[in-house]
Amino acid sequence: MILPTAYLPSVGWYKSFLQEDSKIEIYESFPKQTARNRCRIAGPNGIQMLSVPVCKCEHKQLTKDVEISYQTKWQHQHWQALVSAYNNTPFFIYYQDFFFPFYQKQFRFLIDLNEQLIDTIQTLINPKNIKTINYTSTFEDNTTQTPPFLPKPYYQIFAQNQSFTPDLSIVDLLFNMGQESILYL
Repeated sequence: MILPTAYLPSVGWYKSFLQEDSKIEIYESFPKQTARNRCRIAGPNGIQMLSVPVCKCEHKQLTKDVEISYQTKWQHQHWQALVSAYNNTPFFIYYQDFFFPFYQKQFRFLIDLNEQLIDTIQTLINPKNIKTINYTSTFEDNTTQTPPFLPKPYYQIFAQNQSFTPDLSIVDLLFNMGQESILYL
């Protein structure tokens, strides 16, 4: 299965990634406003979209070459959003120190940020079975969409005020369910 790179990927993306034959496409022309640099989290005021700003380019750019822009304080905003959304979840206190450095360090390329986040998430969810991230070496047509993920509801801290929200960022599952996340996946 060919997947796009993803910033704090969705639960469905992560489930697909765990399949043996999955690869991440990096030789495509970078499409704007996608999961490549965006994620959805659930907070006290509903669903929130976090977006990593990228440097503008005059011509089409390959995903592997997309650079992150630091003209705004997006890292501070993303960290504050994560704290606000997940500070009261059962496992945020145990995992926050693994994520905080990502909002202090500046990565040049989006693909590097995404890869290190995915590796960190893997280590936290299933430390005994880390999957190597495989990338495409040339453009591979990924017109086949990720299969629909029909999740069973899991505990979400805001579900008592809102109904269960499927396919949020994998951090939603991790902060709410901890190492039981692998059983859910």
